[in-house]
Amino acid sequence: MNQSNHSLVSTYSIANLGLVDLDSASQLSGMHPEMILEVARAQLVFASIIDVSGDSYFDCVAIARLRLIEHLRVGQRAHMRTIRLIIQLTDRAESAERDLHQIREQFSKVHPKTCDVWPS
Repeated sequence: MNQSNHSLVSTYSIANLGLVDLDSASQLSGMHPEMILEVARAQLVFASIIDVSGDSYFDCVAIARLRLIEHLRVGQRAHMRTIRLIIQLTDRAESAERDLHQIREQFSKVHPKTCDVWPS
């Protein structure tokens, strides 16, 4: 397979995964591409794929996080340290919520009648 066909296959595969490149991520999030790279270096968002040429591709979760960061940074004028704290707390809350959901599911298998009173 020649180089041009290989890049076509790679681009097609990435599009099928629902990933967008840096420029598209910039347009979707409202954040400048260099700022996206800075946020990625700070590990507040992660590229789903970095190809052999070093190009980053982002999924919908990363785009949503970029939009949140941009809102906090520009709309709320939050500093990056504050944004990092908000992101960490949000991640911890989401993780705790997933854990609670798993515990409730396991408990409901053992005690199905007692779980009817729990809120979803």
